[in-house]
Amino acid sequence: MTLPNARILIIDDEDRVRQACRRVLEPEGYAISEAAHGRQGLVMIQKDKPDLVLVDLMMPVMDGTEVLGVLRRDHPDLAVVVITGYATMDRAVEAMKLGADDFLAKPFRPQDLRLVVDRALRRVRTLEDLATEKSRYRVLVQALTNGVLVVDATGQVALANPALRRLLECEGDCHQRPAEEVLPCPEVVAALGQVLAEPRTEPVTAACSITPAGEDEPRTMQVNCAPFLDGRGHLMGAVAVFDDVSAWRRLDELKSQFVSTVAHEIASPLGAVLGQLQNLAQGLAGPLNADQRQLLDRARSRIEGIVGLSRDLLDLSRIEAGQRNEPSLVEIPALLTEALEVLTPQAEAKAMHPRLDLAGPLPPVRAVAGELSQVFINLLSNAIKYTPAQGSVTITARRQGPELVIEFTDSGFGIPPEDLGNIFKRFYRVKDANTRHIVGTGLGLPIVKKLVEANHGRVEVESQPGQGSTFRVILPAA
Repeated sequence: MTLPNARILIIDDEDRVRQACRRVLEPEGYAISEAAHGRQGLVMIQKDKPDLVLVDLMMPVMDGTEVLGVLRRDHPDLAVVVITGYATMDRAVEAMKLGADDFLAKPFRPQDLRLVVDRALRRVRTLEDLATEKSRYRVLVQALTNGVLVVDATGQVALANPALRRLLECEGDCHQRPAEEVLPCPEVVAALGQVLAEPRTEPVTAACSITPAGEDEPRTMQVNCAPFLDGRGHLMGAVAVFDDVSAWRRLDELKSQFVSTVAHEIASPLGAVLGQLQNLAQGLAGPLNADQRQLLDRARSRIEGIVGLSRDLLDLSRIEAGQRNEPSLVEIPALLTEALEVLTPQAEAKAMHPRLDLAGPLPPVRAVAGELSQVFINLLSNAIKYTPAQGSVTITARRQGPELVIEFTDSGFGIPPEDLGNIFKRFYRVKDANTRHIVGTGLGLPIVKKLVEANHGRVEVESQPGQGSTFRVILPAA
């Protein structure tokens, strides 16, 4: 690899050696300069700023070893190749220990010279590339508006960019201080400790609130913590990136408030209208003929759908606002039995008899009982709703290692594969010839997913069109 315009200085007291090097290297495109002894060479280094120095070890005035010592002190990144005779190979070894990049033994062949020069200049280019890349990363990190914190493997702060120092009012030196002394966020410190203890590819996310000086309102920060690995995959430390999500949080709160207000304002008057329609259907205002009863039933069904939508919207806004009761130890069999009792009339109306199968004694889970009850009622209601009359619905619960698995299996219409990835999205409903007559809001499954995740669980689904569905709730055992 020839570096165009690379500058090479040859320091040797033998003119024939200097000329031989020049004849070999100039045709390769290098700019060559010469010095007859070490002292002259040091002057030329200051003047010409060469990329590579070829220096003879045995010279008058100032030998190569002395030159090498000065270069390693004043020009540590400069590539140096020592030239030596076979009789002074021991000194060449000593020169390598002092920091020479390579050596060339006299007499040498042109191809040996080219090889050594090429190898030394490769090192120069690599160092330059590393320095440039390092400079770019430094400028990028310093200019980021997001806070960036890097800790070493022991949890000591290695870097805090200006944005984070301003946020934390840490204008002094934050380096080599424990992260817990710098960060007023126990959640982030814990996340960093988790990353350092168990390096993983996926970041650990934490949230915290920080109130900067001169501001009354705290800022909500979302912090992603990830391991910092070297080229061999060894843990060097961890990096935390702070993202200010205060504006999004406020916007989300306003949206939830708006949805809650609208849903409440809709539910109240429609509830009153629904009550009046029920009075009419019961004949309190006089007898009804078949056509009038059919019209009333349709109106009542539509209003019940809107009331259900407003109820689901209220539930969703409450969940997103974090309005939850305190978790406690919850017995799963009792909640499943309660869900069966609540939905028995709905099942009997379709000549169905849901079955509960408990696999042995089950440990409790730590969760909010009301939330899990809503999850089970929603899933059982869906199983009954989307299964034809006289179909089968089975609920099973079992322990699987450290988790409890609750499955709702039906023999219903099933879900097409192209719809499976969307059923937990808001307002998404599978509509086909089998389901278009079924009233729903498209919010039941999103609510189920949010409630299960809020209780540290997950939801899975398996389904085939015409073969039914299985919704699986997996919760950690207490």
